[in-house]
Amino acid sequence: MPTAPLSNAPRRPKRLSCVGALAVSASVLVGASAADAQDLSQLGSIEVFGWRLSNARLGAGVVPDYLGSNDYRFAPSGSVSFARKGEEQGAWGAPDDGVSVGLVGRQALSAGVVGRWRSGRGDEDDLRGLEKVDGAIEAGGFVNWWPADWLRVRSEARYAFGGYEGWAADFGADALLRTGRWVLSAGPRLGWADNNFTAAYFSVSPTDAARSPLGIHAFAADGSFWYPGALASAEYRVSRFWSVTAVGQYRHLTGDAANSPIVADLGSDSQFRASLSVTYAFAP
Repeated sequence: MPTAPLSNAPRRPKRLSCVGALAVSASVLVGASAADAQDLSQLGSIEVFGWRLSNARLGAGVVPDYLGSNDYRFAPSGSVSFARKGEEQGAWGAPDDGVSVGLVGRQALSAGVVGRWRSGRGDEDDLRGLEKVDGAIEAGGFVNWWPADWLRVRSEARYAFGGYEGWAADFGADALLRTGRWVLSAGPRLGWADNNFTAAYFSVSPTDAARSPLGIHAFAADGSFWYPGALASAEYRVSRFWSVTAVGQYRHLTGDAANSPIVADLGSDSQFRASLSVTYAFAP
């Protein structure tokens, strides 16, 4: 999930704190007794209007400094999911799913509301002189479809408020292999956002270009933003409740996003992410 960019001054301590948080979480996972896990699982039995807490995830990973950057940093990540009463406990979800609440349907076909945080963009390092872009809250809906027990297809459509105002969507398919304690997944991704997103994150105004010490030129980004990509994950289920997941993701920026000097001159159109997280699945 996206996180807010970190400035240079506090970046090193925050990198250490991200890794430290994950290490502490892993220690808790390994050291948790069966009784403690059973007590914690009771939180999944609490229902609010027919919904219950399904799982919670905490992790840290390596992400681009900003969208289109070729520099990377450590960042924390996390999510929570809710499910309707009667849905399968611990139903699988991809690591890049938005924070979601199921409203209708069951395992084979379901839909609900979803939210994401879109990180902003600062004005330090390569972006000196460029106007900042504030973070945005994206809210909308999702649809999950399981055409087979080993294949899930998911789509999300969201409207953003904050750093930009407009529509964004994500589409993905995941093939699953369950073997022993392992759950392996891999599949393609496709992201889209409207012209407002493209203009906010990839345009360079004449004023920005004049202020930049790196000699970039003005650029009016236009058209929809698209990225094809792929995601793979390996989940190891330590117990009924606890699991550890490693994730690798690739995205390729296209169109005016790739042609923007923010990407073409200062960054890269190839975007990589990797993370390690701990998940707790609550019993119904």
